[in-house]
Parts: sequence; structure tokens; C-alpha cells
Amino acid sequence: MSKAIKIFILLIVVALVFNKQLITYYYSYKFSKWIERQFVVDKFYIDYPNSIVVSGIKIKNSNPFYYEYILESEKIALNFDLKSLLFSNLIIINNLIVENPKFFLEIVEINKNSSKNEDSSITYDDNIGLAKKITENTPDKIWPDKKKDINFLILKTKISGAKAFIKISSLTTPTKIKLSDMYFNKIGNEKGYQHYKDVFKLIFFDMYARISDPKLKKLLKKTYID
Repeated sequence: MSKAIKIFILLIVVALVFNKQLITYYYSYKFSKWIERQFVVDKFYIDYPNSIVVSGIKIKNSNPFYYEYILESEKIALNFDLKSLLFSNLIIINNLIVENPKFFLEIVEINKNSSKNEDSSITYDDNIGLAKKITENTPDKIWPDKKKDINFLILKTKISGAKAFIKISSLTTPTKIKLSDMYFNKIGNEKGYQHYKDVFKLIFFDMYARISDPKLKKLLKKTYID
């Protein structure tokens, strides 16, 4: 093999490695901006033209909580319709597979009056930004108008091997729960289909149904359901 060919191959390899690193950094940065939390991945693989596999996904808690992360997942793989990405206002994802995700929930008591019998005096905060809003009845955040929404539709979704980890400030021992494998059809943010936020609700209720500790179950019900 000539020296010129070796140099040419080396340049191609360097370019491919650099592009993968650049793509990984770009999407980590964009997703971190979108969810307002630090998003990191170990590997980002693109099988051109329409498949993406991301491994070692971690979303960090925005505040110092007991758990370092709010979500981890070994691998997320998706296959999308390239034509919809290029020529349509609706991005169609044919398949989304989430393998062995870990969901971390921590609830912290932040306010309590002297009377221990007054449940209404207790205010909670959590690492997902919902408990304080619900218990204090905080108004919804007003978002600026968007020039254009990015609509998406996931035709088939599979979540397997999921686990939930729950830490409550008033309970000394964290709780670990094995969740059900879940399958969804046609979810997204397009009108006429099941909204993707409903998936998180179903994950929560699956977790809630599997809790055996009555104190923990009562607290979760009071915080998120009542």
C-alpha cells in the first residue's frame, strides 16, 4: 500500500471520528438546552440514513439531590422516516426502543409548621420539578411564543428492563422498584394521537401500583395524585 493511500485512509478515519465527536457534542448540548438539565452520552452512533443508537445516556439533576441523575439508560435506539425529516412538518419515528432505563425520584420536605397533625402545612420539593408546583399550587410557566413547533409521531415504542429508585427525606431507606415492560403505539405531540406526556403518567402509575410501603404510597398519592 502506497504512502499516499495510507495518508488518505488516515484522513478519512480522523474525519469520521471527529464528526462523531462533533455530532455527540452537538446533540448533547441541544438536548441539555431543551430539557434544562445536563444531558450526557457515552456513544452516539448513526447508521445512515435513518437509524440512531445512543448508549450510556445520563440526565443529571439540576440541584444537588441524593441521586446524581434523574434518568439513566443503557441504550436508546430509533429508526425514523427520512422523508418526513426532510420534507414534512411532522417527523415520523418508526421505532423507538429504550433499554434498561433507571428513573430516579427524590422528594424532600422543605416546609413544615409546628403542628405535626396539619398535613396541609407540609410542602415538598422534588428533582423533577413537579412536587413544589403541585403542593404550592404554583401557576404554569408562561413560555414565549414559538415561530414553529416541531411535531413528531412515534409509531412504535418499547421500554424494557426499567427500574425506579425513590428517596424520601422522611424515610431512611431508599426504595427500588422493577417496572413493567411497556409498549406504545402512535405517541407524540401531534393532535389526534396520544401525547408523549401520557407515557410518563403511565410509568408513574405502574411504579405507584408496585409500591408495598404504605407510608411511601400515601406520600406519593398526596403529592402527585390528590
